[in-house]
Amino acid sequence: TRLSRPAASAGRRRFGAQAEVEYEGFEKTVRTYLPKDEHIVFGILGLYTGLYFVGKGVSALSGGGAKEEAPKVAAVSASSGSKIPSVEDPNFGKWIESEANLGKLIASIEK
Repeated sequence: TRLSRPAASAGRRRFGAQAEVEYEGFEKTVRTYLPKDEHIVFGILGLYTGLYFVGKGVSALSGGGAKEEAPKVAAVSASSGSKIPSVEDPNFGKWIESEANLGKLIASIEK
């Protein structure tokens, strides 16, 4: 004899994922052209991208991107003072030609 009964199978639960959804109003109109959720996501990304480029185009046509250039500041002579210019500085080649400046560079490296 058996003391326990087998549980009755409850059927498969789908949690509404497979059920057809009835859309109304604006969403019904959108879902006729973009039926899947993935299509909605790509549509929104495309909308934002399009708005960005339209804004850039309007800005370029209206001259909003044109800015006045700031006046250039005259470069300070690299040989003046005790400051050693960077190796990437375009005036470094002229600065290092002087024996006194070469000595300063060697002294700073030996520290």
